[in-house]
Amino acid sequence: MSRFEFIFVLISIILGLALTQLLSGMTRSIQKSERKFDLAHIFFSFAVVILLITVWWATFRWEHHQPWTFPDFALLCVYMSWFYVMTMILYPANLQVVPRFSEIRIRFYGAFIVYCLLEIPVMIVRDGTLEPWYYLPMMVHLVVLSGLGMVLRRDRVDTVFAGWICLVNIAWPFAARMTG
Repeated sequence: MSRFEFIFVLISIILGLALTQLLSGMTRSIQKSERKFDLAHIFFSFAVVILLITVWWATFRWEHHQPWTFPDFALLCVYMSWFYVMTMILYPANLQVVPRFSEIRIRFYGAFIVYCLLEIPVMIVRDGTLEPWYYLPMMVHLVVLSGLGMVLRRDRVDTVFAGWICLVNIAWPFAARMTG
């Protein structure tokens, strides 16, 4: 077993737990829904599902990373574990009723900002560069929009931003593949 395979198993377990928590929370919210749908919560849930799947797939880009150092391994573990943190904010395990997005807004946006900031060193360590050039502006605009969501505290802003995140997470893998 190579080091990549060993690390990939750990990453798969972490991301699998995050995906399980997210899907479990989504079904729990459908089963116990006695109020109108919280579109921001639904869109952010789908956005994180899409993000989890694309990040899990992109983990194969680490296959030829050499040499593996402990800081590289630790950065990757923190990065992957952060997805579990975001899912636990969206769907806390100890609550029977799923909170409305407005109740978790600040925590989720804060966690999303941390994810965006972690993405940059992960990409630099993995690829040795921050290419393509437009990746950094994309991450910066997500941080700015998250900050605006924290400051404005409006349901409509949350819903539009969550829909935008879904769109970006679906479009990005296709755009990145077409441009190299």
